[in-house]
Amino acid sequence: MTASKFLQTMRKARMSAKYIFRLDDSSHFQDSNKWNLLEEIFDKHSINCLVAVTPNSKDPSINFDKKNNNYWMKVRSWEAKGWVIAMHGYSHSFHKVNRKKLIFPYYNRSEFAELSLKKQEEKLKKSLDIFRSNGVEPSVWVAPGHTFDINTLKALKKVTNITIVSDGIAYSDYCFQDFTFVPQQLWSVEEKKSGIWTICLHPNNMTYDEIYALDKILDESQIARNSISILDIQFANKGRNISDCLYSLFFWTKYEIKLILKHFSSLFSNS
Repeated sequence: MTASKFLQTMRKARMSAKYIFRLDDSSHFQDSNKWNLLEEIFDKHSINCLVAVTPNSKDPSINFDKKNNNYWMKVRSWEAKGWVIAMHGYSHSFHKVNRKKLIFPYYNRSEFAELSLKKQEEKLKKSLDIFRSNGVEPSVWVAPGHTFDINTLKALKKVTNITIVSDGIAYSDYCFQDFTFVPQQLWSVEEKKSGIWTICLHPNNMTYDEIYALDKILDESQIARNSISILDIQFANKGRNISDCLYSLFFWTKYEIKLILKHFSSLFSNS
């Protein structure tokens, strides 16, 4: 195979991958300048994002600006042009949990996990009431901090019409507990050969250099052309396959090793 044919083959392989852009921690207190700039960039590239909205933010770590009293007008404008609105918890406030008991063991904190089913239902109902009172119906669940448990899914099923979860480690969508999980595996932009890849960005925390760099990447790569809305996926109604399980095993093994190394590093630095 010649070098040019090899490059053509690689380009075709990359083009088979699909990308979803997820923007986390949207609230009344988001950094409006950064969000507006990113919106211009995504509009330029005809990308319909998934926006994770916290309707009643009480978390100082995601409050970057004064309260925007026209915030829900912005959310409705996103929805009107094809962006997908996700419920990102209720208040984005956390309590301590045992991460080993979570569906995805990222952190020892959660807004929902380890609360009773009744309490989780109450929090979700409060969240949904705010969405609906402002003319918005969330269609996807994005857990604050990725941390939730089986009771969260039970509560979502009872209180909301949501059937899609944006989270998990796999190569493509899969079914679990009557929900479709669309995996979220990336926190920065990179090209992949195949599969469905959700790129999670936190606009409030991005620097302007990072935002302009994103625009350049989208200009120069195939990622924008192969970006889709999460609602464009033809859900396969299947469980994870062997490749998904192996990828998940690799991811979580690597994650645990990083935590162990971080722990020992802190011990040595404090000694």
